[in-house]
Amino acid sequence: MKSGQIHKPSIDDHAYLEIWKADQEFIKTRWTIVTFFMSVSFAIFAYSFQIRPLPALAIRIFCLFIYWFAVTMHAHFYQHNKFLRNYLLYLENSGRSTLDLQGKLYEQRKNPFHRSTGKFLAALGLIYAIGIMWLFFLQI
Repeated sequence: MKSGQIHKPSIDDHAYLEIWKADQEFIKTRWTIVTFFMSVSFAIFAYSFQIRPLPALAIRIFCLFIYWFAVTMHAHFYQHNKFLRNYLLYLENSGRSTLDLQGKLYEQRKNPFHRSTGKFLAALGLIYAIGIMWLFFLQI
């Protein structure tokens, strides 16, 4: 390269799309795993109504652990998605792609009514825990 020449980054829309597709597949996998564990948690919780209250408490606490495991898995896999999304933004901002899918999604998320899924799952977990305690005190 000559000394006065400016190096322009190469545009690779195919790589951008492949990374975007991988991110979408990872989202699908993340939600499949989380939904599976939450379903198991709620199914065992439903079974706990068929037995006496004290053993039911142990089963319900176990269900709560399964639920929080699912929430932890969601948070763990979300970090991978976050990395891929930030890389897509890097490709957009550095001019290495003519596509701007991720940038437009970030603009759309600036909606004041948008809420975090992780916070929603955590709040649901707290309600779940309070419900289990409430059932124990009512001897159900």
